[in-house]
This record gives sequence, structure tokens and C-alpha cells, in this order.
Amino acid sequence: MTEMEYVTHSIETNLFFLRIIKEHLIFTIAALMPRDQGMVPELEKTINNLEELLKETVMMANGVVPTQNLMFGDIVTPYTLRAETATQFYTGIKINTNITQMEISLLNGIRPVSKTIPPKAVSMMNQRIMALLNKIIQTNKMVLTNVLSCKMFTTIYPLMLEHVTREAEHYLQHLQRLESSHNLMETPRDVAGMEAFWDNIMSEHGKFIRGLLDPSEETLIQQANNFAEIFTELTNQAKVAINQLELLPQVTRRSFEATVNIKNFKEQGTEGLLDCKIRAIILPLLSDHVLREANHFLKELKMVEGMGLH
Repeated sequence: MTEMEYVTHSIETNLFFLRIIKEHLIFTIAALMPRDQGMVPELEKTINNLEELLKETVMMANGVVPTQNLMFGDIVTPYTLRAETATQFYTGIKINTNITQMEISLLNGIRPVSKTIPPKAVSMMNQRIMALLNKIIQTNKMVLTNVLSCKMFTTIYPLMLEHVTREAEHYLQHLQRLESSHNLMETPRDVAGMEAFWDNIMSEHGKFIRGLLDPSEETLIQQANNFAEIFTELTNQAKVAINQLELLPQVTRRSFEATVNIKNFKEQGTEGLLDCKIRAIILPLLSDHVLREANHFLKELKMVEGMGLH
């Protein structure tokens, strides 16, 4: 990986994941009981730190990250701003939508790569993010431990608390690998591991959506359940492919097809929630959030195809 590739990949990674991690904390605040409101100021402080880092990253990205790399719908979608506004209205939790406006401008401003950023500046940014991620992971684990030992109640599934912790750990490992070797997916085995991770994330999304839909939404519940089953199978196949690499091209193809389908399902769901046409206990921002993660997985799979690693 060249210095330029290191800079670009770091910025792209941070553009996607900083927003994801920030939103996890918003969902945590929204799920707390009145007795645990004492946790809110510290969580809000962490959200503010993440927003500041995201704002800096958006400014870094301008004129550095190729426009085509920003067009996958994993940074923002056409629904993100509306979803943030609706979620802020429902919860009373303050969300900095100015950053979203900045990101939309970044995507709409077709510009050539026109400036360079010193790798040292990017490395310092990554170090700041890693320090914050360690703190967030500890907080997530503390909440999960308290929930599992009946010392705390939240309206988030324990599996979702594990899920967001795994995503934070994945992001941390991603940055650690970038910082230590400036390399990421080098071998087909790396690709199989990446697919196993994201296939499992998609499977759990299906399970969460299934459980957060109103019982009357029988068709949507069945569709969500089908996705959960499909991606559970794909997760198992990707894990097998780590040691049987000849199976990887087939798993990659199936993962791509299934992810396109769940992306479309999530997109329709986000529209339905924003238009008040779906009965559910799903915040619009959560729906947009899982849509962006599906778009990100598709981006990863397309990158793999371009690198010829499967």
C-alpha cells in the first residue's frame, strides 16, 4: 500500500465508521431507562468527540478521496438527513445534521483529486480515534454485563449490544492493521474473513428487524426472517472458505446477490418508516444505519472483485 493509498483508505474508513459508532451511542441513549439517565452526559460527550472527528475527516476527504469511492451510499444515503431529523424529533437527542449537509456537499461536488494530506496527519487522526474506540468498547461491555446480570434494563437486545461492540472492535482492528503495516486485504483468506464478518452482521440485522416490526407486519417479518437464515448460511460458508479457498468465489457471488436483496429491503423499509407506513419500534436512523452497512458490504465486495483476490 502506497502512502497515498494509506491516506485515502484511512479517510474512507473513518468517514464510514465514525458515523456508525456515533449512531450506536445515540441508539444506546434512546434505549436507557429513566434510572440510568445519569449515563447520558458522558455518552453525549463521546458523541460530540466522534462528531468532531467526523467533521475533521469530511474536511480531509475533500479533494483527496476520489469521488467514485464516495458514491456507494455507505457515507450518507438520500434518507440520512430526514432520518436524523425524525429521530431527533422522536427522541429529543441532539444530532449534528450540519455534518450530514457537509457530507452531501462532498458527494455532490464532483472534483478531481487535487490535494495531498501528510500521512503523519492521518496517523495522528487514527490514533485519536483508536483511543476513543477503546473507551467506547469498554462502555458497551459494561452495559452488556449489567444487562446480562439483571443490574440494568434497556430496550436494546443483548445481541445488539454484542453486535455494536463487535463492529467497534472490527473498526479498531482495521485501524490497528492500517497503522502497523499499511495493509489490509492481502490474501483470499483475508477476504473470506471479511465476508464471514459482514455476512454475520447482515444475518443479525435480519433478526433485529424481525423482532422490532409490529406483529401485524407479517409479510415483512417473514422477509426479515428469510434474510436472517440466508446470511447465517452464508456466514458458515465463508468460515469454511477461510480454509477451503476454492469455495470463496461462489460464496462471494452469493454474498453479493443476497446483500443487493437485503439492501433493497432495507431501503424500502427506511422509506416506509419515514412515510409512516410501517408499524414498528424502529427509529428511522436505525433503518438508514443498517442500509448504509449493507451498502458498505457491497463496496467491500466490489473492491475485492477489482483486486482479483477471490
